[in-house]
Amino acid sequence: MMTPPIGLTTAPLDQSTTEVALAGELDLYTAAHIEAELTRLAGQTECELLLDLADVTFCDSSGVALFLRVHRRCVAAGVRLRLCRIQRLPARVICALGVDRAVACSFA
Repeated sequence: MMTPPIGLTTAPLDQSTTEVALAGELDLYTAAHIEAELTRLAGQTECELLLDLADVTFCDSSGVALFLRVHRRCVAAGVRLRLCRIQRLPARVICALGVDRAVACSFA
């Protein structure tokens, strides 16, 4: 059984912040589906890229690696990356792998 693609919804919050709401499971397969879009947004956002993870039910090391690659792209573009509304299970992986020390995170 193949994992369904992760949902990705983009909305500008204001002139300098873009919010991206992710929904579903973030794993090797789904991270590959959304990486190009997140990288594009990191380069086009003026000040802050906000990833809303409220509806992400699972995140493995592939998702964590994706966040770190997007973070590097944001830094290169002078954009702040922030992960917010992180649920309990993804939070455990994000904290265990130290992403919360490199990227601004807020937990649900």
